[in-house]
Amino acid sequence: MKAKRFIFTLLLLVFSTNIFAQSEEESVFESDFEPKPFMLDLPMEISLFAYGGAGWAFRFYMSHKKSDEEWDGKLYDKSDINAFDRWAAQPYRKTLDDFGTISCALAAAVPIASVVASKDYLTMLVMYAETMLVASGTYSALKTVITRNRPYMYFDGGKQSDMEDGDYENSFPSGHTTNAFAAAVFASYTFSVYNPDSPYRLPVCIAALSLAGATGALRVASGNHFISDVIAGALIGSASGFLVPYLHLCHYDKGVQLSALPGGIAAKIKY
Repeated sequence: MKAKRFIFTLLLLVFSTNIFAQSEEESVFESDFEPKPFMLDLPMEISLFAYGGAGWAFRFYMSHKKSDEEWDGKLYDKSDINAFDRWAAQPYRKTLDDFGTISCALAAAVPIASVVASKDYLTMLVMYAETMLVASGTYSALKTVITRNRPYMYFDGGKQSDMEDGDYENSFPSGHTTNAFAAAVFASYTFSVYNPDSPYRLPVCIAALSLAGATGALRVASGNHFISDVIAGALIGSASGFLVPYLHLCHYDKGVQLSALPGGIAAKIKY
């Protein structure tokens, strides 16, 4: 009699444990899936890094083949500047040049807020590196094939270091503006995607884009660039800052999702 009671108790214990385990397993599989908005993809990462690297490699290669003409000391004629850019052309101002570099650095630091808020550090850091590499690779290649004198070359007191190393011919497009807008748009877009309901979304966007805009304005006011240089840089940077993370966007809202359950497989179709 005692043996039967022992066997019955043992079977009851095993059966109860099995039910509890199955219930726990079902709760795990049936829990809501919270996907991350961005995902890395090895072939795409290789392509983006290769594109940006190719731009810099091209500039490095051409810089060794191109013989920079030494400036003869004569000022260029302002009448040669197109009408769109002529009115805003400025002589070189070192203080504004320094402030433009500082604002560009601050704009480049804004994405840190987006990286920290996302808590998806690896994906965000890789995307940000690709964004800046794509943006800088693009403007580097363009500076190599497009020769354009900087505005200060039409005034007295130009930037001596640029005159010595030939950088005075690399006005188009504005590299500082490109980098600033690439960082600003990247920060604004990714922060908004990760935190669509955050009260800080608008302040982050305003701060980032304000710093980028200030960088462009200071590059013109300091005599380093024409307005068209800055506009081109803003477009290149904005495109890079948006497209790189957009290419990594995960589209979980459409398609077929499969879930493994203890009793089989559940399929969910969204369209």
